[in-house]
Amino acid sequence: MGSQNFATSVVASSTKKPDFATEIKPIFQARCQPCHFPGGKVYDRLPFDKPETITRLGTKLFTRIKDEKEQRLIRDFLAP
Repeated sequence: MGSQNFATSVVASSTKKPDFATEIKPIFQARCQPCHFPGGKVYDRLPFDKPETITRLGTKLFTRIKDEKEQRLIRDFLAP
């Protein structure tokens, strides 16, 4: 039973949060540009180049982001 707990903790510790700049932001650049990026018509209210906006909106973003792999990355980014 002890080795099972060790295996679980090794898996948990090897899982890292996705990097905003290299993994999360490119999803929004591909799907939400130009409106939510500098110069876009809703950038001032919802700037998607800022991690705090993505954190605040959470899974509400999935109304536009349908790809399961992208959703999984975003969920992992949002996880505490």
